[in-house]
Amino acid sequence: MSYLNGTPRVLPDQPVPTVDPEIERLAHIVVDGLIEKLSAEPAAPAASLLDNLAGQIQQAAALHRLGVVRRTADGGPGQAATPRRASAPRAPAPPASG
Repeated sequence: MSYLNGTPRVLPDQPVPTVDPEIERLAHIVVDGLIEKLSAEPAAPAASLLDNLAGQIQQAAALHRLGVVRRTADGGPGQAATPRRASAPRAPAPPASG
């Protein structure tokens, strides 16, 4: 039963969802092929993946400490890594007289 505007109504019978047998067969072929392909590849141990990730994080932290940022061709962050120039602290502007 469905309630629309507070009035109970019975939904019409819905067709039973069916899958074309040819589509189902092709889906099984694709999935089986992927499973076969993935099982043929050598598995990397989780520990080596974590070590690799830890190394990348340490490298990123070192670059961050050095002030290296990635820049895109349009000047925004994103592409080639270049060090930021350390700017001297600016003195506050004198009050305007007037």
